[in-house]
Amino acid sequence: MMHRVAFALAWMVSAAAAFAEPPSPPVVKATTHATIVRQGTVIPYEAEVGLVPVGSRPGRHDATAGYISYRRDAGRDRPVLFVFNGGPGAASAYLHMGALGPLRARMPQDPAAPLPTAAALGDNPDTLLDIADLVFLDPPGTGFSAIGDDADTGFYRSVRGDADAVAQLARAWLAAHGRTAAPLYILGESYGTIRAAAMVDALREQDPTLRLRGVMLLGQALNMIETSQRPDNVVTYPVALPTLAALACYHRVTSAPCTPQDGARAGSAYAGAYLSALFRGRALDAAERSAVATRLAALTGIPRAWYLAHDLRITKEQFRVELLRGRGKVLGRYDARYTAPRAPDAGETVGPDAFSAVSDLYGTAVIAQLARIGVADAAGYRVIARGGDDWRYGSGDSPFNDWPFMARLERTMAVVPELRLFVGTGLYDLTTTVGAADYLFAQSTLPAARYRNRRYPAGHVAYSDDASWAMLMRDLRAFLLAGDGR
Repeated sequence: MMHRVAFALAWMVSAAAAFAEPPSPPVVKATTHATIVRQGTVIPYEAEVGLVPVGSRPGRHDATAGYISYRRDAGRDRPVLFVFNGGPGAASAYLHMGALGPLRARMPQDPAAPLPTAAALGDNPDTLLDIADLVFLDPPGTGFSAIGDDADTGFYRSVRGDADAVAQLARAWLAAHGRTAAPLYILGESYGTIRAAAMVDALREQDPTLRLRGVMLLGQALNMIETSQRPDNVVTYPVALPTLAALACYHRVTSAPCTPQDGARAGSAYAGAYLSALFRGRALDAAERSAVATRLAALTGIPRAWYLAHDLRITKEQFRVELLRGRGKVLGRYDARYTAPRAPDAGETVGPDAFSAVSDLYGTAVIAQLARIGVADAAGYRVIARGGDDWRYGSGDSPFNDWPFMARLERTMAVVPELRLFVGTGLYDLTTTVGAADYLFAQSTLPAARYRNRRYPAGHVAYSDDASWAMLMRDLRAFLLAGDGR
């Protein structure tokens, strides 16, 4: 208890000092003006690329953080949406070019189709620019930003420091553009969902007058400690079951015909009984164990003999290798609709991800967009900053630690009644699963009116699928408009 109190006090002291220090002005790299048409309406906007000095402590600027923003001259009360991806160590290229930017990179829609060397770029007809300004944030070390040679690298390689730096970046953008009174929304993806939860606290502590109105999470990782598949963390297996069952239906491995949505529902329905069986462990008699293995085989397409030989469990990584073993294929991790050839010597886990080549296309697309805005050194933009193995998720970072990212958000929402939460998850995502999102809210204190929990027929990068992207954009638009009172 005492180390948590000390950590909280240290955070408050740092935050109070940061609040006393005004944000540093951005250094603008390039600007341009353009228009986009949405439903017959011409929307003029200004695109801007900039860098902001940020510090690991007040009075010391030892890093920079970057942004790419799109804004309309439409009043100071117009909502501002801050957007970032995850990693840790990823720039905002994926959400920028895949979902929300005024131009969007289109991906081949058949997961089995060959990929082009570059994605086709076109206007984004579902842009949110008509209702909000869009600011894509690149944490220190990504994009055009940098961490100084004399920087406190431990600060920037931690949940707390990373969120503090990105909050400094957001405040600098707001101040420079006269938007400190605007309603604010934060959208994070993957690790960025953890950053989003921590950034809410950082923003409120740096400037409690800011009007936070919504947090949107795609591929949420807030309860990662619950879904990390340690062998004896039995809750993780029922949580993953809806995704495994959906994929078995998608790849037509189950004995009975089914749709992925039906498979996910059946997996969810059996999760409670499955958890009970895992909890009982060796107390299950042979008949009960056999019945559970038979039901799991029917749901997931993994042979009954596997479950009997592996104590009624299969990890998500093992599932990638085993589901299509007979076809010589391995499932993708971030989008398990995609497959790759299975090496003859592959073990129970494999490293390469069949979806990675799709993600790379967004990185190529953002370079072209930066050049279009007028950035002279666009090719120097770092989509991925390698590293992160020593990332600090919390005080102590021991196996016994708790990382209460959802609890942190719940505490803030309890004192900010206008703040709402949106979570979106891909049905075919084998990293952050739909079951994990359902479990997040099952354990939450939030009333149903304060959150939305949506799922999409795609993977971790749900917007790579055009149908899922259209659904996602409708949901995000509705969420923004509900908070804006229109």
